[in-house]
Amino acid sequence: MENWTQRIFLAAVSVTLLAGSLSVHSQDRPLIEPDVKPVEVKEALIDTENFELGATIGTINIEDFESSLIYGVRLAYHLSEDLFFEANLGFADAGETSAEQLGQVKLLTNAQRKYRYYNVSLGYNLLPGQAYFARRYAFNSNFYLIMGLGATEFADDNRMTINYGAGYQVLINDFLAWHIAARQHLYKIDLLGEEKNSVNTELSTGLSFFF
Repeated sequence: MENWTQRIFLAAVSVTLLAGSLSVHSQDRPLIEPDVKPVEVKEALIDTENFELGATIGTINIEDFESSLIYGVRLAYHLSEDLFFEANLGFADAGETSAEQLGQVKLLTNAQRKYRYYNVSLGYNLLPGQAYFARRYAFNSNFYLIMGLGATEFADDNRMTINYGAGYQVLINDFLAWHIAARQHLYKIDLLGEEKNSVNTELSTGLSFFF
C-alpha cells in the first residue's frame, strides 16, 4: 500500500513540474506570431558639399502691371543644417496697366517694361522632415523661411528692395533638390504719381544641384 501511495505522490509531483515548465515556455512565446517583413526604405541624403546652384521659373504679380512669367537663378551657401545664405537673380517683362489696356495712355516703352531683381537673403530651415513615395522611398525635406535685401530695376529706375517669404525643399538624391517658394518683393515706386510701396508677389519652382 505504501508503494502505491509513493508512486501516486511522485506522479503528481512530476505532473505539477511538467505543467509549470510548459506554462513558463508558453509565456515566453506569443500565441500568434505576426508575419511581418521589414520594408527597406531608401532615403535621399544631402551631399556633403555646402554650395547649391539652381534655376527657377514661376509667376510674379508686378503691382499695377499684371502678372508675368519670371525666371532666374539662385546660389546658396549652407552655413549649417539650419542656416544658409542665398543670392537670387530674376527676370520678367511687365504687362500693361488698366489705363494702357483702355488705350488712354502709354506709360512705358517695351524696353522700360524689362523687370529685373537681385538680392541676398538669409534662410532658416524651420521644419526639417521627410516625404515618402510608394512606401519604399523617403526624401529628406525642409520647410524654410527667408528674408533679405536687394534691388529692383524697372521703368528706368533702381529701387532698394526688401524680400521675404517661405519655401519647401525636397532632396531627390544626394546632389539634386526640388524647390517651391513664395516670396514678396517690397520697394517704393512713384511711377504713377505719388510715391507708394509696391508689393510684388512671386510664386516659383525649380531644381538645384549641390557641389
